[in-house]
This record gives sequence, C-alpha cells and structure tokens, in this order.
Amino acid sequence: MKLIFFTILFLWTLTGFAQQDTYHIQGQVQNPNVNEKAYLQIVNDRGLPVSIDSSVITSQGFEMKGKVLDGGGFYRLLLGGSKPLILLLEGGENLQVEADVKAPQATKVTGSKNMAYYDQLNAMAAAFKNQVDRLNLSYERATQKKDKAAQQKIQQQFEQGQTDMVTKVKALLPEMGTSLAALYATNFLNQEQDFEVFEQLADRFEKEKPNVKIYKAFIATVRRVQTSRKGLSIGSPAPEINLPDPQQKIVSLSSLRGKYVLIDFWAGWCGPCRRENPNVVRLYNQYKDKGFTIYGVSLDSDRKMWTDAIQKDGLTWTQVSDLKYFDSAAAIDYGIQHIPFTVLIDPQGKVIAKELRGEALEAKLKELMP
Repeated sequence: MKLIFFTILFLWTLTGFAQQDTYHIQGQVQNPNVNEKAYLQIVNDRGLPVSIDSSVITSQGFEMKGKVLDGGGFYRLLLGGSKPLILLLEGGENLQVEADVKAPQATKVTGSKNMAYYDQLNAMAAAFKNQVDRLNLSYERATQKKDKAAQQKIQQQFEQGQTDMVTKVKALLPEMGTSLAALYATNFLNQEQDFEVFEQLADRFEKEKPNVKIYKAFIATVRRVQTSRKGLSIGSPAPEINLPDPQQKIVSLSSLRGKYVLIDFWAGWCGPCRRENPNVVRLYNQYKDKGFTIYGVSLDSDRKMWTDAIQKDGLTWTQVSDLKYFDSAAAIDYGIQHIPFTVLIDPQGKVIAKELRGEALEAKLKELMP
C-alpha cells in the first residue's frame, strides 16, 4: 500500500479585487534563446491551447497588454519552451514576471492578490506532498518489517496532514471572496466530504458573478451534483424541458404528455450512445403505435455533428439541444454526469424508470405495452 497524495482534478476556468477588463504583463527573463518569444495562451473548449498574445523577449524583457476574455480565467504563459506558468487573470492586473529559462522553479509572478493566493495554495500543497513522500518511505520500511502498528501510525499521520491541509484552505476561502483564487482552492478540497463548501461558493458566484463563463461552468457542475444527489426519484414529476429542435422550434417535454416517453440523453460524439441507437430505433418502431415515444436530448456542442448523427442513425423521433454540452439546461436539471442516460416517464409525466438500455429497456416496454 502506498499513501496517495491528492491530485488536482479540476482547474476552473476576489470580490472587489479587479474592476477593469484588461491585463498588463511585464517580465524579465534570464538566459532566453535568440529571438525567443513569450506567449500568452488560453485553453479552448476542446482542451487545446490557443495563443492570444505574444511578445519578443529582449534584454529589456517583454511586455503584453490586452483584454481578458469571457470575464477572466486561467491563462498559460510560455517563456522559452519551459513549463507554462499559470496566470489568474480577471482584469485590472499589472503583473511582473521574473524568470530564468534555465531555472524555471525560481520564477516569480507578482502584482495581484489572485496570484499571491495561488502561490500560497501551491506552497501549502508542496509542503504536504513533501510530508507524504517522507511518510511513504517510512511506510515502505514498516511494510518490510511487517510492523502493522507503525503502518497504522503512519496512516494516521497522513490523514491528519490531509485534514490540516484542507482546514488551512477552508480558512483562506472567506478572504478570497468570489475570485479565481477561491475557485482554484476548490481543487484542494474533497468534493464528497466538503460539498457544502462547494455549494456555498456556487451560491456566491451565482449571486455576484452570474455571467462570467468560468464561474457559470462551476455553478453548473455543482448544481448537477446536487440534482444527482437528490436523484430523480421514482414517482416524482420529471422536470420540464424546453429546448429547440434542429429547425430551431422549441419543443417541450410536456407536449408529449399522454404517452410513455423515454428521455434519451445522448450526443453525436458519444460512441456508446451511437452503438445503442440501433436498438433504440428498433424499439421505437416496435412500440410507437402503442403509446410510446422518445424525446432525445443531445449534449452536442457542434450542430452539424448533432444533425449528421440524427440522419445517419435514423432517429426519427423528437430531438432537441441547446448545444451547450454538459452545461445544457436539461443536463443540469436532470443531474446528468454521463451519457447515454435515459429516464422513462409515464403518460402523466412521472418518472417510472432510469438508465434503461438494451434488454432492460426492451423488457420494461414489453411490461408496459404487451
């Protein structure tokens, strides 16, 4: 057994911290290559880095000025091919960078409270990682000696260190306000154990910064987990859905009232969904004249991929999508965390089954409409 140092699972892209929407970055770089450039990048919706600004690095350093996108987020600064620096930019920053291409670990970024908190959090994490490394060595020695008492003590020390780390992060959150630093801090918490903290922060973001893209993504994730935790209980009314079909006509789920409806969450990019579609088509054709229909909700973000998949797979029933991927209003309301995902509702609009596919779906339909 090896003690596991927590990993950062998310990198979410200070109330009153920044009031402008521009950034100003100046830097000094030691040992740059000739004609080397500094690049400022964002990561797009496909997870790919895109350069939005650049500056030649001279003996006097480099300088960049520009406008933050979508209300701010986590940017990447590349200097001479070294590991990217993460910059938290919300607007109004005047950052100073001191770097050495040959010694990237010595890089310093100053000039904003967000970056100061970012460094503080990373320092705390590094200290905990060093503690875990030492404990792992001790644990290995105890294992070799078959010293169970020592193993148990080391495990307790690890758990205490982890608790102390989380306690320190929580103590910082109030002063961080609704900032990128606060969002980054959630990476060091346990979503399951500390979910109340996630909920409180999502509530504050929703109240104070409801239209900033990166906070909207965090809020949507928290709301989705909340819905998933509550569950779509059997017998409860299915949440209403009002989304456009491929012709941009809004089609409501309630418009299908009076039939058994399979709400089918899927996407053109989803391999398992596409492989299941022939079975769904077969069952639709078998039961459509017996009071059964399907309401397909696509979590695509590309209209052509969505409509091409509808045509290729022969999906002739109602299809809707707001093309917002997992940020779809319907996905949030239904707590969708994976696809394919199905919800079967009765003619009165109440949930009677969930996650039916393949033989299970066929058996349920046969039971309801013999």
